[in-house]
Amino acid sequence: MLFLASRILEQSLNDAERLRLLVKLQERNFVPLIRSTRLSCYKQVMPNPDQVEEMEHLISTLMNSEGQNLYVQGDLFCFTDHIFFLLFGDLASPLVGMRAGVVYETQTKEPLRKLDTFCQTISRCLADAGEEHFEGSEDVATKLPAWRQSGSFVHQGFLRFVARQDVDSLSTTVCRENDVERIRAAEVLDDDYTRVFLRRAKEAYAEGFPVSPSTDHVIAPSELTANKLLEVGLLRREVLVSCRKTGHTLFSLPSADALAVMTISHAWCSVCSAAIADEKIEEAFAPTRLTSALLEDGAWLVNRLHSILRGFGVPESEIVVEPPAGDGEARIMARVCDEMFLIVMRDGDLTPAFARRAINTKIETEARHLVIVVTGTVHNEGRMSLLNFAKRLERGGNDFEMVVAEGVSAAAAELQRTFGRVSQKVLAEQLCELDDSIGFNVARFITARFKMLQSSESSDRLTPLPASTEHSSPTKLLT
Repeated sequence: MLFLASRILEQSLNDAERLRLLVKLQERNFVPLIRSTRLSCYKQVMPNPDQVEEMEHLISTLMNSEGQNLYVQGDLFCFTDHIFFLLFGDLASPLVGMRAGVVYETQTKEPLRKLDTFCQTISRCLADAGEEHFEGSEDVATKLPAWRQSGSFVHQGFLRFVARQDVDSLSTTVCRENDVERIRAAEVLDDDYTRVFLRRAKEAYAEGFPVSPSTDHVIAPSELTANKLLEVGLLRREVLVSCRKTGHTLFSLPSADALAVMTISHAWCSVCSAAIADEKIEEAFAPTRLTSALLEDGAWLVNRLHSILRGFGVPESEIVVEPPAGDGEARIMARVCDEMFLIVMRDGDLTPAFARRAINTKIETEARHLVIVVTGTVHNEGRMSLLNFAKRLERGGNDFEMVVAEGVSAAAAELQRTFGRVSQKVLAEQLCELDDSIGFNVARFITARFKMLQSSESSDRLTPLPASTEHSSPTKLLT
């Protein structure tokens, strides 16, 4: 799956200035693919290699005089695990300016930092080419033109969703969802029986009937044993001392060593006056605080979806988790390739009331993609409510996609497919203006290139590209 991020610089360049910038970038090891391909063609037809650049300028002049598109529309810069692109925009709309971006995959390290470095390099090349004039002894970096995110991509619904949350709560939520212990435990809770077992174990413990290792229900149908629950911190072992006469629990001890201390102390039962060593002693399993925290308000579901998004390569800065409101529901907004995804979750059934609340949240956030994740039954009335809402948006001409996933596994598969479609669409929309320059579909070229790199058995078999200069079963509803 590919991701895309871009920045805008409100500056327009004519054709000569664009060529000069590409030359400066190549001097800094950013080799422009389209220009290099063209120069290679000119070199094959010109007997004198010194005439290649002269031919380039002549063709550029002829295109401008004929009123066609400028000779240089933009270019691509290929590196091992990412591709930069530079689009110069239309001179007729100078306020749009030029756009620099990066296309990267999940394994790419720090892609946004790479993009910022690329933008700074462009700014310095503009300064070197005379497009920006710096005087005095002040730091040049402070006077470089500022790149910004495109205004069309700053979604107001996303900002409203963030503004609704308390800053301290958001910070706490982010730290909590990234906690390794919670992530491991939430993965175990994917199993339906495990959640049922832990809820019953919690209730039984509160009523004074803890589950013991000899209980038949410790092992779940998924072969998840009590040892696994102990390993991830969802259960803890205890030694219980109960009165043989009344059956009530006298002590709950963390280990056999603690029991030995109690026995040596010659303590006795206040009811039957028997020594502790003569009372009923058994080992039991007790749900931990982590179990209570994850099962409450579907917190485990939030942890799972958050870790899935991060596993797909979505940056932490592009994910906002709404703190639980106590109604058993949770919401996450994620920005993928500048497309907004609203994920509404419930550890339970998809009821009509839940469907209405999900629709209201979608309207408020203006998300183009709505993903509903439930672990229980999808009620027909709730399903019809969602279908009718989707049809109304379709009749209104809105570009909208809705997915209802029953379970985390189905949600992960659907999110991966949806992200892939969005990635291809955004690549095609943003890079289509380079198709004429290079002679084929740029989006397909980039996709094929990354697929071939991923399918290679070893990176040693690949021709090395220049290093970056910075380091030298779901229900699916579509409309």
